[in-house]
Amino acid sequence: MLYSKLLITLFLSVNLYAQHFAVVVSKSSKINSIETHELSRIFLAKTRTFPNGQKAIVIESTNKEYQEFFYKKVTNKNKRQLKKYWAKMIFTGRGQPAIKFDSIEEIINFVKSNKNAISYIPYRYINNNIKVIMEIK
Repeated sequence: MLYSKLLITLFLSVNLYAQHFAVVVSKSSKINSIETHELSRIFLAKTRTFPNGQKAIVIESTNKEYQEFFYKKVTNKNKRQLKKYWAKMIFTGRGQPAIKFDSIEEIINFVKSNKNAISYIPYRYINNNIKVIMEIK
């Protein structure tokens, strides 16, 4: 019985922890915060700039679970809706999805060294080399 409760508690805490993301930019970026609707427009390629006019380079992980969580929270689109959306954007030449990296370390290094980059990563990877401009839970 005690073992079962411990496993349930551990599962819930890991699950909640895994769904805590940070939207990050370079420390040298002039962006300090962003609204959800602005973030949605950037990640859906409806705009190529931050609200202050600075160019935005969108980066994300190849991890499908991260993508599904982020886009559902920020754009309110599910996997199927996103697939249809990007097919239309690419076909019409109006936009391209984010640049994708296989590892969080690659994302952090790219964001750290590029003042125009923006991405989202699990909060547990935050370090002093990047700036958090929004939390997503």
